[in-house]
Amino acid sequence: MKQPQLGLKILELRQQKGFTQEELVEQCNISVRTIQRIEAGEVMPRVYTVKTILAALDRDLDDLQESVFEKKVKKAFLIEIDENKKVSFLFNQLHLGWIAGILSMILLVFQLIEETTFLATGGYYFGEVFYVTITILAAIAFALHMRAFVLIGELFKASFLKTSALIAIAINTLIAIYSVVDLHFQYIKLEAFALIYSVLFGIVFICMGIGLYKTNHLGQLPKVTGIITLVLGFMFLTIIMVAIAGPASILVQGLYIAIILRAIATIKQQITAEA
Repeated sequence: MKQPQLGLKILELRQQKGFTQEELVEQCNISVRTIQRIEAGEVMPRVYTVKTILAALDRDLDDLQESVFEKKVKKAFLIEIDENKKVSFLFNQLHLGWIAGILSMILLVFQLIEETTFLATGGYYFGEVFYVTITILAAIAFALHMRAFVLIGELFKASFLKTSALIAIAINTLIAIYSVVDLHFQYIKLEAFALIYSVLFGIVFICMGIGLYKTNHLGQLPKVTGIITLVLGFMFLTIIMVAIAGPASILVQGLYIAIILRAIATIKQQITAEA
């Protein structure tokens, strides 16, 4: 494992153990300065030193290795960006994000129509196959859309936004899977599902709202969008305002698209300024 990844991994393991740097030093007889330099990625420690640190943390060398699956997941969701990737790769991912956002908005409108029809009549307007298809496509489009915010969080050092986008992908995917598996709510009653849906999406929007509000370097747009998103989140949590929050959340995606476009423009400006 290369630096600074090695240092970051040791830092992560130390924090998981609940040790301060001073407490770790007491366990492995290595100077605080050495620990600081290792965690900061300033030096490449000898294998013996690494083993000593890991032993103090009740770990071994295997804990430093990521599985192939973990690496693929991180690359797929842009949690980690390969330093060798060209700038064009980043732009392509961001462009994919806003295009997916538009597609997601369109699909969510049809999904909303189908779900409203089901609530009113007990059946789907265009049929079950259509509903299943748009639900799956909407989940994929939403994931690609949120994936752009994972990248924005990485590029603009907005870790909370990055985490919130990943949470949004996970929760939306779970909801979509259940919606497809249990079309007629045989396992969970409709009322209970509506409650779970409202709470989960309330959490998603509150997290995204905070993440957007804390994002810097992109002007006031993320902050304004963050406030609106927070309001939507609390509307979802009230349960009774879901009928308003649902359609409104589709419109808010337009602001999310604008943020991605702003990020693209900002990155281009930075590249031009450095040239």
